[in-house]
Amino acid sequence: MLVGDLDQTERDTLVGAAVLAPSMHNAQPWCFRFRGRSVEVHRDPSRELAAEDPEGRMTLIGAGTALLNLRVAAAAIGAHTTTLLFPDPDRPTLVALVSVGSPSEDAGQLAALFPFLPRRRTNRQPFTERAVPDEVRTDIGQAAAGEGVRLEWIDDRDRQRWLMELATDADIAEADDPRRLVERQVWVGGQRTSSGVPSSALGPRAEGSSPVRDLAVDPGDRLRPKGKFEDTPTLAVLSTTRDTPQDWVTAGQALQRVLLTATTHGVAASLLNQPIEHTDLRWLVRDPRSGWTEPQIVLRFGYGPEVPPTPRRPVAEFILAERDPDPAPPDPAGPGTPGQTTGQTPGQSVPEPRAPQDPEE
Repeated sequence: MLVGDLDQTERDTLVGAAVLAPSMHNAQPWCFRFRGRSVEVHRDPSRELAAEDPEGRMTLIGAGTALLNLRVAAAAIGAHTTTLLFPDPDRPTLVALVSVGSPSEDAGQLAALFPFLPRRRTNRQPFTERAVPDEVRTDIGQAAAGEGVRLEWIDDRDRQRWLMELATDADIAEADDPRRLVERQVWVGGQRTSSGVPSSALGPRAEGSSPVRDLAVDPGDRLRPKGKFEDTPTLAVLSTTRDTPQDWVTAGQALQRVLLTATTHGVAASLLNQPIEHTDLRWLVRDPRSGWTEPQIVLRFGYGPEVPPTPRRPVAEFILAERDPDPAPPDPAGPGTPGQTTGQTPGQSVPEPRAPQDPEE
């Protein structure tokens, strides 16, 4: 049995793994506090996205991906974890309390994912037309089911086209939303060393319709080279049975377990999540022939080129000291407003400014 407080090596392993998780625009809206053998997982209101994620759903899904990584790292050091979601209603930023205890039988399954944490990527490059084998699909689906979430593979061509059309509708709506565009200017494009989506991670512009969201707002990024994406993308929808904040965190854990399992098979992935993020489009993602579900993520899978990782902040910036106050709750004007620093914890930094780009590059 593991006894005593977590030592510094264990703490560094846990948080170092957690912060490799994906988040919307790579905002990394998390922080962590250690108490004995427990880890508090907090959302960081200073890094939330008011325009793109007004409900905070994607923030909590992102917290779930970090939580899954933390559980994987705990399994890798031989420990079982017990997780309580939203354990204290009087602490609004506290998403989860993770107790790191004794080894257990399921630790091996999670520990096997640990070497793949730094290899997981969001891949916005064109994929080949190679199909994902049935046995790999089954393994990826079981990863979602292991977290109590359903992964539905979209094989019907009409539904594939429908999801693509919904994504296009969402893109059109976003093009006329100045708040979203201003927010993306803070987080997307240019050269980045600690957070956000650098220009190098955007992938090419599409020659026609694309199963990849184009986040570019910088004039140089809008003129980047074009590429031919797959004609028949492999899509899947990750759904829960309810739609509460707890379900959003659970969906995030399932999402990360799915992405890591795909990585073990050499399968690349990206998100086609535009329609999910628009209330008037999200209900149209559901399959009307299936039972009632709440779609949380639309995923694209396939085989594509290796891509570099997006940047991460130093681990120390994510740590709350034991006596530090919790991060401040969101400002009434909205979390994540460009330039807002309310709720910033000691050692944390606001999003770095984008490096200017030559439109001819």
